[in-house]
Amino acid sequence: MPHNRTMPQNRFHHNQNNKPASLLVFLIATLFALISAQAAAFTATNNEPIKIQSDHAELDESKGRSVYTGDVVITQGTTVLTSDRVIVYTNKSGLTKLEAFGTPAKFSHQQEGDALPTHAYGKKIIYTRVDENLTLIDDAKLEQGKNTFRGTTIQYNTVSRVVTAEGGEQKSQRVEIIVHPVKNDSGETKE
Repeated sequence: MPHNRTMPQNRFHHNQNNKPASLLVFLIATLFALISAQAAAFTATNNEPIKIQSDHAELDESKGRSVYTGDVVITQGTTVLTSDRVIVYTNKSGLTKLEAFGTPAKFSHQQEGDALPTHAYGKKIIYTRVDENLTLIDDAKLEQGKNTFRGTTIQYNTVSRVVTAEGGEQKSQRVEIIVHPVKNDSGETKE
């Protein structure tokens, strides 16, 4: 007697035994929940859609959690996050938290009115919607224009653009900040 194997609900695999129609409906509903919230990923004021690409996706609607693995790229407007693995947490209001893991995971954002983008790197990056913070963990690095911040952990507020860096226990893990002087229109250095 043949054994009928069924895939657990709310899971996506590159496998022909899945129920593609119900999966597609679930995936679209989940993405619309993420997109429809006024506060979208990376900034609370961004109403642009979020696009997630990966080699594999696993969605669990009951837990409000989705996991993306394999060359993950998340974009929203001028914001891009790339990593090996991303976990997205949602509730009825939409996105609540995002955790990215990579070697390193990379975040890039072009702030309106800024000539140069902000780039952030860490083996783990955590974005929390409630406080609009980006936390970079392990080999953390943040570049704002020509200025660079390095530390074991860096907190970056994506709205106020306040940066807080922490070093590790070893002397080689101290915080390093490189700030370039700003020149005014006449070419003189401002203090």
